[in-house]
Amino acid sequence: MSTSALESLQDHDTLPPLPYVAHEILLAANREEPDIAEVSDKLAREPGLSARVVAMANSAFFAGQQPLYSIQHAIMRLGLVRVRVLAASVLLNKLFDPGRCPAFSAPRYWHDAIATSYTATRLAPHLAPSDTADAAYISGLLHNIGLLLLVHFFPGPMNKVLGEYGRRPEQSLVALTRSALGCDHGEAGRLLLKAWELPEPVVAVASHFHSPHYRGEHAELVHLVRHAAEWHEAGFELPEAHPLNRALPAAVRATEARHCQRETERLAAFARLLA
Repeated sequence: MSTSALESLQDHDTLPPLPYVAHEILLAANREEPDIAEVSDKLAREPGLSARVVAMANSAFFAGQQPLYSIQHAIMRLGLVRVRVLAASVLLNKLFDPGRCPAFSAPRYWHDAIATSYTATRLAPHLAPSDTADAAYISGLLHNIGLLLLVHFFPGPMNKVLGEYGRRPEQSLVALTRSALGCDHGEAGRLLLKAWELPEPVVAVASHFHSPHYRGEHAELVHLVRHAAEWHEAGFELPEAHPLNRALPAAVRATEARHCQRETERLAAFARLLA
């Protein structure tokens, strides 16, 4: 396998650094549930971030409610889990410039990332042990981060790849990317998340998300996030033979689908604000 694209990214000085606040927010799910004051303090350390979160809490989706001005009240309205995902997304979004790749849709990317994160969090209690469930939200958010990295560093080749994939979506995006760059976005994601020193289960999801036959140490989490992404992409109606339908009773699927569909409407608005 040619590794020319990966070789050009090997130097950690080339890769975008993960801000300290983003690292703290992303890893918060692996610790005891923080209180609102703790999360507010973390968000306030990053200039402009608190204002973005407050703006999201005052967005059109919450029209009719009283305007609010403090980060604490914004967290109460949005919810801690949602604020963690949205705040981390804001910080990560600032690290990349996909504007030179017209075939890449930043709003769609962030919508899919945030929706996968939320859906994985909803599915985790039913499909994963507690230690795996703790990593569901961060793994869902970062599952396709390698694609964003490649678009940022190789906009010309990736524009051709994504253009071809858009014209013929039956093709494998992994194969098209590998043909153009000598690597795929799973390998790029692994390189980035290891440089960011994120936990190995999270790295495994980014690396093996597009490998349905992966049977490694973190297979439960990898498959959980992939099922969450596929469920979201299918509008929460999968073919009967899909593994998720066999894993969850119909009543549980129906309940979780309603929750996820309502959240998807919110997330679409937030992703537009983000991108």
